[in-house]
Amino acid sequence: MRKRAKNSLAHKILKAVAIGGVVAVAATNPYFGLAFMKGIQKDLERKKWWEFQKELKRLQRAKRLNVELNPDGSFTVTITQLGKDYVARYDLDSLTINKPEEWDGLWRICSFDIPTDKQAGRFSLLSKLKELGFIMIQKSVWAHPFECREQLAVLARAFEIEKYVYVFTASDFDGHHNLYLKRKFERQNDAALV
Repeated sequence: MRKRAKNSLAHKILKAVAIGGVVAVAATNPYFGLAFMKGIQKDLERKKWWEFQKELKRLQRAKRLNVELNPDGSFTVTITQLGKDYVARYDLDSLTINKPEEWDGLWRICSFDIPTDKQAGRFSLLSKLKELGFIMIQKSVWAHPFECREQLAVLARAFEIEKYVYVFTASDFDGHHNLYLKRKFERQNDAALV
């Protein structure tokens, strides 16, 4: 499937289903369940039902949506993992790492060895790691105190570098390194690790 713009009907449908989980599309009102999403309503008003249905079928053929016909004539639409990956690729700007009330004392380490033909992915990953508050230990080893495996998986998938990125948890650094990382994270992110 060719890349589609972030504001295409396909992307908006996928995002609406990703946010809504399982969406019921009524036969009498085909836009029910998707029209709740801001930004898609105008598109749905301009599009004819057959165009909307055609897009659903195309997304189903591309294995980005599961579309099932119900006995009452309505459809149940769910997003597949492939569809979630597609949406994530375009929604990296909204990616965040949740801060728990209390730090568990563990560091999440992101290590990578990305080949030169994937340098664009490396630079994109580095940019997002900095933006998300990671601390550099070495040029290709970064640490964060909060759970972020899911976010790192999304980034690696989006930049097509999954097989080069490793994530693990460390409970102990040498004493002064642990304190150094903690202070550096607090300074850089203006947040206390309690």
